[in-house]
Amino acid sequence: MSKNHPREDYEEFSVSPTVLLGGEVQPNPSAVLELSIKPGGWPRPSTASSFNAGKTQLSLTGREKAGVERVALFVALVYCKQWHEASISVKAPLNDVLFLKILKTYPDQTVAKAAEQALRRHLWYVSEENAGLAFFDSRIDVEEKKQMVKALDKPASKKELKRLEGKKMTMSSSLSSFVTSKTRSFFQKLDVDEGFLAKDPPLWEEDDRFKDAQKRALGLRVVNDAAERGIALVQRYLGSTKSAAQEKYLLQLVHHHRKLVGREKKEDLQKKAF
Repeated sequence: MSKNHPREDYEEFSVSPTVLLGGEVQPNPSAVLELSIKPGGWPRPSTASSFNAGKTQLSLTGREKAGVERVALFVALVYCKQWHEASISVKAPLNDVLFLKILKTYPDQTVAKAAEQALRRHLWYVSEENAGLAFFDSRIDVEEKKQMVKALDKPASKKELKRLEGKKMTMSSSLSSFVTSKTRSFFQKLDVDEGFLAKDPPLWEEDDRFKDAQKRALGLRVVNDAAERGIALVQRYLGSTKSAAQEKYLLQLVHHHRKLVGREKKEDLQKKAF
């Protein structure tokens, strides 16, 4: 509603579920009826909601309509929030635990089990080291953070895991169970003073060392998110030039131009030009 979405290319993903659930929106309501399906793959998340909102305009069988409704409801009620917070690094550990809890109680268990199976393929990052992200999540209660601090003295795993076994994380998993002495390497790589850990968690927010560490943790780029955007950029302009060198310069130019232009729409730029 503020028209200042941090990821403007996913703004439609906020609009569509809102409309689907009976809410009212201001920005570009026509986007709700847009359809965009990638051949051979899943529809974009916003598309599922768009499908349901405009299903009367489509020629679908009864089975197809029912399937679209199931996906649309899951996207609107569960997945939308998870998607939008995926780029916030410090929220990832707790969000995955909460996601598992939601999936266990979601009424449509066929959809929930499929989603859980997919989620467990992406739990590899919840390692002893990356568990350090959770120290900067303000949603985690004081008692849990105290247990996380105590766990920093727990010996690290004897074997180096390339991927965490997804089955070890359950809806009852505590984040402190993933913290060990190896988690301290996370603070070392951030190059921060971990002295704030000696204080009670309620006092961390007032500590300059914590503020600096939190700022650095929040500044971490989520690799998958950045990689997908990079791939989309390359795919869009691949083959537009005659040499690899020209292609590199073109991508740099596009990236620089996007920074200069910001979020202005094409019609707004045309008005300024004429």
